Amino acid sequence: MTGPAYTHNHSSRNGRFVRLACTVALLIFLLTLIIYMSSLQNGFVWDDIQYIAENQHIRSLNFQTLAAMLATFYQSNWHPFTWISHAVDYHLFGLKPSGHHLSSIILHALNCLLVFFLAVNLVLVAAEREAVGGQQTASHDLIAYGLLSGAIAALLFSLHPLRVESVAWAAERKDLLCAFFFLCSVISYLYYASSPSAPNRWVWFACCAAFFLLSLASKPMALTLPVVLLLIDVYPLDRFQNASGKKGMPLLEKMPLFMVSIVSIFVTVAAQNYGRTIRSLEQMPADIRMLNALWSLLFYVEKTIVPMHLVPFYPFPQNVHWLDFHYVCAILFITAVTALSLWLAKKRNYLLLIAWAYYVVTIFPVLGIIQVGGQSAADRYTYLPTLSIFMLMGTGVSWMVIRKPVKLPKGISVSLLLILACYVYLLMQATRHQIPIWRDSESLWTSVVAMFPFPESDPLVHYNLGNAYMQNGKYDEAIFEFERTLRLRPNHARAYNNLGKIFVMQGRLAEAITAFKQAVAIKPGNAKAYNNLGGAYLMQGDADSAIAAIKRSLAINANNGDAHSNLALAYYSKKEYALAFKHYDEALKHGGKVNPQLSQLLEPLR
Repeated sequence: MTGPAYTHNHSSRNGRFVRLACTVALLIFLLTLIIYMSSLQNGFVWDDIQYIAENQHIRSLNFQTLAAMLATFYQSNWHPFTWISHAVDYHLFGLKPSGHHLSSIILHALNCLLVFFLAVNLVLVAAEREAVGGQQTASHDLIAYGLLSGAIAALLFSLHPLRVESVAWAAERKDLLCAFFFLCSVISYLYYASSPSAPNRWVWFACCAAFFLLSLASKPMALTLPVVLLLIDVYPLDRFQNASGKKGMPLLEKMPLFMVSIVSIFVTVAAQNYGRTIRSLEQMPADIRMLNALWSLLFYVEKTIVPMHLVPFYPFPQNVHWLDFHYVCAILFITAVTALSLWLAKKRNYLLLIAWAYYVVTIFPVLGIIQVGGQSAADRYTYLPTLSIFMLMGTGVSWMVIRKPVKLPKGISVSLLLILACYVYLLMQATRHQIPIWRDSESLWTSVVAMFPFPESDPLVHYNLGNAYMQNGKYDEAIFEFERTLRLRPNHARAYNNLGKIFVMQGRLAEAITAFKQAVAIKPGNAKAYNNLGGAYLMQGDADSAIAAIKRSLAINANNGDAHSNLALAYYSKKEYALAFKHYDEALKHGGKVNPQLSQLLEPLR
C-alpha cells in the first residue's frame, strides 16, 4: 500500500519507494509489538470487569446476541462493533486477560502502520502541490522526505506513553477499533480524491463511508470525521480551488456523512442518559465546563510534548476560577496558536492551521462541554487528536533534514536526527514504565492517589482503591480508603455497603448493620445492601429483622438468587420449612450462592 500520492513515471524508482515503505512499516509494526508485549502480564481492571468479565452479551455470537449488541445501551454506550470484538476474544481466549491484551497490541500496531501510510501520502500530496506552485524537489529527495516524515509521525504515535491507556486497558478496545476504521476511512478518501475515473472514485467513497460507519459503531468519537475530510480538502488536496466549477462539491458530497454524525450524537446522548452518567448543570455549571475545556486544549498538547506525571484518572480541581494561572495560560496559548495559524494561512501556508483545526475538532467531543463522569481529562482521549502534532513534528524535522529550506551549518541534520532519536528513546522508556500501572487495580489506583493525595483526589479514586484492597484481603487498608471516600462524599452508599461487608468478615456485626443501614438510607433502591443487611441480622440471630430486610431486597430485584438463599436460611432458622424450600429452589433457579450448610440442612427433609 503506497497510496495515491506517489505515481512517479519511472517504475524502478516507484518499486524502490514501495520496498522502502514496506520495510519501514514492518520495522515500526515489530517495534510496536515488542514495546507493548509487557502488557500481556496485566489483568482486568476498572471497567474491564463490566465490559468483559461480567458481560453476558459477549459470551456467544449468534443472532440474539448480535441483536442485543445493536439494541443495548449496556454500560451507557452504543458501540456494537466493540462488543463483537470482545466476543471474538472471549471465543478465542475465554477470560484470560493476556489474550484480550494481545488483540489490543496487534490492533495498535496495525494503527501505527495506517498512521505511517497516511502521513506519507499527505506529505507527498502537499509536496506535489508545492511543485505545481514552482517549488520543485528531486524525486529521490521526495521519496526520502515522505518516508522520513511518515516514519517519525508513526514512531511518535506508536511509542508515546499517552497510548498506554488505550492499549494496556482492555476496556479501551473501542479507542483502537475506532481509530483503525477512522484511519482507513481517511486513506480511502485520499484514493477517492485522486482517482481519475468516476467508477473507481465512487467505490473508494463508498469504502470511506463504510469505514466511517464501522468507526462510529466502535466509538462515537469518530463523529468528527466529515469535518476532518473537509480540512483535508482545504490542505493538502486543495479541492475547493481545483473543483472546476463545482466548488461546492466537497461540502455537498459529505452531507450524508454529516447526517450520520448527527444521528450518532443523539444516540450517544441517549445512551449516556440511559446510564445517568451525564452530569447536570447544577452538578457542574457551564462556566466550569468551559474553563476545563480551554485548559484541556493546552493540557493535552503539554502532555504530548512532555509526557510526565501521567495517571489513569485526573480529578476535577476543587477550586476553579477564570483568573487562575493555569486557565490564563491556556487562553493565551489558544489565542497565540490560532492567531499564528491564521497569519500563516493568509500567506497561503495552511499546514499549521489545518493541524491545529484537526486537533481542536477531534478533541472537542471529549472536552467536557457535555460532562460525562468525574474526570477532568484522560490520556485515552488523545489517541486520534494528537496525531496532527506528530505529523507536524515529522514534517518539520524532515523538512529541515531533507529539503533544507535555508543553508544550515554542517552537521545540523545529524544533530536534529540524534535529538529526535533521544526523544523517541525517552518516550519508549516512559511507555515501558507506564504499562505496569495497569497491571492490577491496586497498582492503578495507588498511582492516582500518589499523584493526587487526599483530600485533592476524587471520592471515586479512594473508593476504587478500597475495592482493590478488599479483593486482595487487605481489610484494614480498605476500611481506611472507604472512610476517606465518605469524608469526601458522605452520601456514598456503595462505600457504606462495602464497609459493612468488611465488618461482617471481621465479625463486627453491630458495625456492619450500622453501615448497611446507612447504605439503604442513602439509596433505598439498593437491593444488594438490603440483602447484606439481612445477612448480618441472620448472623446475629435476629431472623425476623433478617426476613424483613431480605424481603425489601427481593421487592427491588426478585431474581436475586443470593437473597433467596439468605431468606431460605432465615425461614429454616424459624422452622418454617415450606417457605425455606420455596426460596431455596428460587435460589437454585436464579444461580444464587447457596449456603452449603443450607443444602445439608434442607435436602434430607425433601
